[in-house]
Amino acid sequence: MRHWQTVCALIPLAIAATGLAGQSRAPDGSRPAAVASGKVERITLPNYSGEVPKGPNVQVYEKDCLLCHSARYVTTQPAFSRSTWEKEVKKMVDAYGATVPESDQSKIVDYLVAVRGVPESK
Repeated sequence: MRHWQTVCALIPLAIAATGLAGQSRAPDGSRPAAVASGKVERITLPNYSGEVPKGPNVQVYEKDCLLCHSARYVTTQPAFSRSTWEKEVKKMVDAYGATVPESDQSKIVDYLVAVRGVPESK
């Protein structure tokens, strides 16, 4: 527990040391990312809606998968075949301990194939 107290106490110091503390956004919405050689560099991060893509069994996906994953997580994944999505869902249950009922697993695969699927290769 003491370790976390030390880490939490050091975070504000690290932020202050970077020189980024308290800096406001530029008119274009970007923030200063770094100061090198006296020049301020700016970046603009993408703005994601945070909505889950609609598809069959989306409610099952939201119930079982959004406990661990963000709403946009599925949109950042490559398009996979059904067999690959089946393996991915099984991995979440077997390797990571996701509490997805067996009856929901095929529904989640159907959803993933509908929103991020590709045809099976022959």
